[in-house]
Amino acid sequence: MEDKKRLLDIINILDSNKKIIDVGTDHGLVPLYLAKNKISNDITATDISAPSLQKLVDRLDDDLRKVIKTKVTDGFKGLEACENQVAIIAGMGANTIIEIIEESLGFSKNLDYLVLASNVNTYELRHFLNNQGFYIEKDFLSYENKKYYDILKVYYGKKQNLAFEEYYYGLTDIENKSDLLKEKLVIDKEKNLGFLKEIKEKSQDERASKKISDRLKAIRKVEERCKFTN
Repeated sequence: MEDKKRLLDIINILDSNKKIIDVGTDHGLVPLYLAKNKISNDITATDISAPSLQKLVDRLDDDLRKVIKTKVTDGFKGLEACENQVAIIAGMGANTIIEIIEESLGFSKNLDYLVLASNVNTYELRHFLNNQGFYIEKDFLSYENKKYYDILKVYYGKKQNLAFEEYYYGLTDIENKSDLLKEKLVIDKEKNLGFLKEIKEKSQDERASKKISDRLKAIRKVEERCKFTN
């Protein structure tokens, strides 16, 4: 797991002795780590793909089978809600995460909390969570294999007012003025300035221009709030 920074960041914000659901587990690296390190003794690993889930099943010995249950399913479908239960949804885009939560909204709201990880369209995910009444407790970047991932720890039932820039960039990193956030802002600013220039020169697409301008506005707000300088 030493080279799996994103997965370790997810594991590090889980509480011990929770009943854990790992949605889209694939190879099952997180459930295996949690079981072997006695962080949880009740883990359900799911995947929509039976061949993918079989990779985990093949690695389970008799002791691990007592801790890790596996189920081929889409999201939370067919799972039983209970107390002291949390879920991990990682390794997929924000739109897929939204679909999983939305299709089992009652189940999701019953969880103690969810840990979500996405590297695509997290802005939309934050809006969805806020609109549905989920409170974002932690929201920070992880970096692995030359990609930035947003990791969120959220729970249902507490009102939250996010600032404009916090929908774009995790509130935890903004509050902590993280170096990883500063690094990503430089990349995002250069990329979006390039996009904006190209749109103005070639297409005059006002909707796309507004979307990129809003992102640049969020970057400026974070830079001002964190006192980042280039």
